Amino acid sequence: MHIELIGSTSAGKTTLAKKMMEAGKNNGVEVSLSDDFMLGQLHLGWVRNEFIRRRLVEITAFAVWLTCLAKYQDFFGFVVREGKYSPGSWFYKMNRIRNVIRKIGIYEFVSRRSGSQQVVLADNEGILQGVHNLFVHQNSQADLHKIARYVDLVPLPDVVLYLRQEEDVLVARTIARGHDRVTGSSHDSVVHFIRQAVAVFNEMINIPKIQERLLIVDGQLNIQLETERSVNVKFQRVSELVRSGRLIS
Repeated sequence: MHIELIGSTSAGKTTLAKKMMEAGKNNGVEVSLSDDFMLGQLHLGWVRNEFIRRRLVEITAFAVWLTCLAKYQDFFGFVVREGKYSPGSWFYKMNRIRNVIRKIGIYEFVSRRSGSQQVVLADNEGILQGVHNLFVHQNSQADLHKIARYVDLVPLPDVVLYLRQEEDVLVARTIARGHDRVTGSSHDSVVHFIRQAVAVFNEMINIPKIQERLLIVDGQLNIQLETERSVNVKFQRVSELVRSGRLIS
């Protein structure tokens, strides 16, 4: 099962993913991050240097991407156009394009290699999280009308887990840790950046094909699960991992 965690910068996606992995381990469920899954499949899980691990994942993702150029040609064209006209230097633009396209390679690798009993989590490397790379910028307004087109062009995970946090929490965390796309980290610039991100994800979660796969988790890791969805086996499995993860300090 392929689960993608989405949400603004500083929402706590990676922290939640780690809690879910620990909960899986405690309950005999195989849960891994997409990066760890890829390296494990390549028999490279023994590599511990984070820089080398990231490069290995990136090389593998781009190698897989090359095998599906025809399959996703409309998406690639869309990403290149949007990246080209995004604000910032050409280096900034190319990084945005590279980061989004890499996510397709990661998605395809996981989809091809994972089994029905395995749970693979994608946090910042998920394809839906790519809207944050492509549409959220420090010095511009996000074009929300393009979010639906993005979603139409990408493959979707089995479950989308949206981590929703209060704005003041997101702002405080981002100011404290900084962000490579928010220069200066002044309060006003961070607030603008966070509001753009929240607007983009709020637009996305209202798209019907996303809602079919959507679970919403608040900052206290409480799950918003409608009664009719509680019988969905995939939602049940994910909800149990989140609830169990909430108990882990």
